[in-house]
Amino acid sequence: MKHSILSKGLFAAAAIAVTVTGFSASASAQGRITKSVEVSYADLDLTSAEGQQTLDGRIRGAVRQVCGSYDPKNLRDSVDHKGCLKEAKMSAKRAKVSLIARAEAGTLGTSSVVIGGN
Repeated sequence: MKHSILSKGLFAAAAIAVTVTGFSASASAQGRITKSVEVSYADLDLTSAEGQQTLDGRIRGAVRQVCGSYDPKNLRDSVDHKGCLKEAKMSAKRAKVSLIARAEAGTLGTSSVVIGGN
């Protein structure tokens, strides 16, 4: 189970990074991404604090979906799940910074980011 949950975070990181740079998330990680969540920001002004806060909320929900549930009574599951969340959140933060920079530069071409996991 450790490999599975930890991999979710790593694949989430890969999916976000790949999507933000304009490539297909499904092609990352040798096709091992089995679950993904699309986070739309088409209706948001990412140059505003309000738009960025709304994006944060959407990303938090997507990260929870990607990392899934775990057995809190199982120490290994708990540790792995925490690692998945940490990795996915760090990647999402990098993606958000990139999206905001592109929005401010007027080069934001897509309307969503994909968060994926195994």
